[in-house]
Amino acid sequence: MSGEESSEELKDVSVFQFSDGELYKTDLLNPGKNEQSEISAISGSQLYFLTGLDIPVKEKATTEEEFLNTFIGEGLHDNSAPNFMTAVTELESGVVTRGSANVDVVMKHGVARIDLNTTADSKTKIKEIIVEDAPAETFLFIENKQASNKTVNYRKELASDFNGEQKEIFRIFESTRPVHIILRGTYDEIPIRLKVELPVVKRNKVYELTVLNVGATIEGSFKIKPWEEGETIIGKPDTNNRILLNASYSKIPEGVKVDYENNILEVPATGVDNMTLAFMTDTRIDISYTEGDGNGAKIGSMSTSEEEEGIMSAFNVSVDAQGNGRLGYTVLVHLKNSLLQGTYDYVEIRIAPSDKQIETVEIGGNVWMAFNARSRNLDDQIYPLDGSTVEDMYRTSWINTVGGLFQSGRLYMYIPWQGYKPSNNLGNQTADTPWIHDTHMPCPEGYRVPTIAEIHSLLPSEQEIPGIYKAGNGETIIATLHEGEGKLLTPTGITGTQHYVKFTSEDTKRYLIIPLAGQKGDKSTSNNPNFGKRAVLWTSERNGCPGGYAWAYWLPFEGKETTHIKKQQLQMEAFASVRCVKK
Repeated sequence: MSGEESSEELKDVSVFQFSDGELYKTDLLNPGKNEQSEISAISGSQLYFLTGLDIPVKEKATTEEEFLNTFIGEGLHDNSAPNFMTAVTELESGVVTRGSANVDVVMKHGVARIDLNTTADSKTKIKEIIVEDAPAETFLFIENKQASNKTVNYRKELASDFNGEQKEIFRIFESTRPVHIILRGTYDEIPIRLKVELPVVKRNKVYELTVLNVGATIEGSFKIKPWEEGETIIGKPDTNNRILLNASYSKIPEGVKVDYENNILEVPATGVDNMTLAFMTDTRIDISYTEGDGNGAKIGSMSTSEEEEGIMSAFNVSVDAQGNGRLGYTVLVHLKNSLLQGTYDYVEIRIAPSDKQIETVEIGGNVWMAFNARSRNLDDQIYPLDGSTVEDMYRTSWINTVGGLFQSGRLYMYIPWQGYKPSNNLGNQTADTPWIHDTHMPCPEGYRVPTIAEIHSLLPSEQEIPGIYKAGNGETIIATLHEGEGKLLTPTGITGTQHYVKFTSEDTKRYLIIPLAGQKGDKSTSNNPNFGKRAVLWTSERNGCPGGYAWAYWLPFEGKETTHIKKQQLQMEAFASVRCVKK
């Protein structure tokens, strides 16, 4: 016998003797401890030796070809392949008398053996080993050939979390196709699932599965040793693939679209509640950090559980419904394998924009909000009523279109028809000069206070209105003055005329409307903004202005039918409208 443990005593060795391709006779040998036995054989015959299996020759296997193609496996697996040994000897042709020749017969194991070694790191505890895709059948004497496509799985649970060495965990028939072995356990109490692959399995070899370098990179190596010497095969977790969503364990609400190959989810504007995103991997997955989750998305903590397929890591996601005008946004959840260095990934959650978007107008070379600003809050903006156009709103609901009044550089909105004491700075707001930062800007997400050049393109200073003129981008603009329907009513009884100016592009037929929403002076405590007399719009700039002043554009009708657009300095603590432009 070759290789390790060759001192074991051989008993009941069946010998099948073929001559000229036909079965000549069978014998049963018992070599004993002296490892010798006698047999009568004719010259030129082929001798096949088999021990460990009581397999009778089938009646039809009378030829050598039929005998060689005999395979075993059915009914012989006891959570491992049966161990047996074989040898083949060809006697030289010529006359051989009884006892006149000594022939060495080298018996080899017909299976491979799997040993386990986890001594590299005491924190590694293995509690279960699974063999997948092992051959269910094998030839008795033909090597390096697959008997059939049938496979079998083996499973072994260790009595307690195992750390150490254990021989002959499994025996496996030889295989020309990959065989996979899964180890489940913990590393420093973190669940791990290590899957290694044997590209081929050869008989009469010992494959020692050693778990190495746990805590940095989990790595399993197969070292092949006697029974018969061989090469080394390395196996480790597949770190080249992404940490992908698992469709079976994830709970995706109706309406959410998932691209499982790229970890992308598309959430509708109505939001979702308690969506579960799950990942099936060899070790625990952690959330490294998140981006964009402060916009209405809530990311829960990662939880883990051990499943049949591996370690399942999952977290819940809730997304609030989008408010009116809310722009779409993206949340990135960055993932990290808890034990593998350099193994990172992310999930991209795309939330759709609100179905009810802010009305805009592209005119004069810029995209403008159709109504004056009220605050940064999207739900607080002005939206047309169902079935109404923007002009319908100005004509029939003028008081609801005028927006708020603001001090330059400040965020807080003043209600036009209310008085304030003290009125120069409610809430002790700090000023942003120039008015460019979102923290101080009363424009919703995606918009800002316009520059001088942007307002001047649409409202060139000294241009007479009503009138026809060229905008800064070359468009022909027709400016007309209109009065809304009905009587002006405010909660504080302020009166005035519901005037608005309509600026229409003759080229595109698009129009922008500016209500004559009035204005209040510095430190004014009055609740009367002089509705219908003028419109005053802040710019974001104050270059060239003395201290305490910023630039504004005026439409000062003051009760007349015509006026000229004015670019004029205004005290920063005065109260004027803001018409936001798209960033």
